[in-house]
Amino acid sequence: MAGSNDPATRTKIFSWIKEHENTFYAPRTPIDPVGVYFSPQTRNFYADEFINSYRSILILLMQAHREFQVVTPRTLAEFHGRALILPDVRVWSDPEKNEIQRYLKQGNKLIVTGEDALHLSGGPDVTRFSECPGKIYNALLEKDFERATPETQRPFLESLEPSLSETGRRVEVVASASVATSVAQVKGVTHVFLANFAGLVGGANPIQTPQADVKISLPVVPGNAGYFLPFLGDVQKLQGTQKDGRETFVLPAINKGAVFWYAR
Repeated sequence: MAGSNDPATRTKIFSWIKEHENTFYAPRTPIDPVGVYFSPQTRNFYADEFINSYRSILILLMQAHREFQVVTPRTLAEFHGRALILPDVRVWSDPEKNEIQRYLKQGNKLIVTGEDALHLSGGPDVTRFSECPGKIYNALLEKDFERATPETQRPFLESLEPSLSETGRRVEVVASASVATSVAQVKGVTHVFLANFAGLVGGANPIQTPQADVKISLPVVPGNAGYFLPFLGDVQKLQGTQKDGRETFVLPAINKGAVFWYAR
């Protein structure tokens, strides 16, 4: 915030963060994530190509409101998500290849974007995109941020979908692509972190356009309620509506950012 806020505003912001530090700083654990593979070796030898693809995939998932988890060679064996994206990964060690084969044999899905250095045999559990959807989407964002939408990459997003019988496990967020989301559990409680980028224009407009009618739907847990914490505001308890085993909450307008959680 150097040069952007006066001392009084900084004091207010940091005091608010301290008041809610458990929400922001407690460890987060995944719920039902899509994996995005970070390959250190590919980064070392093909930095520009890999970082562009990797970063762009993360942006696409955040703006499509899909929960994701970064997976590395060290964490691949422990990853339990049902789909794993390989964003232009070009260098593989033998142990990595073995873990990928094990992951596939467990009935999971691989989505390969850009370079296909694994050369896996075809099948319903391996989907390939020769042009990385993340890179395509990022180019659209750079050209016209306000009009770019993750829906332009619908085939890619559909390749990540679980079977209908499993859909009820997911946290679903309905919001503009200008709202980036991150879904995780904090101390066993489902949280959705939201950041609003609508209306921001570098060097011209530093004030976001408020986002209304953002909806969050998740499986009903008896006794639980929804809570909403707006940036620099106080916690509000929300009333949800239940239907077909799910509870849906309509959030108050989001100015800069907010956190939603579902707990007793």
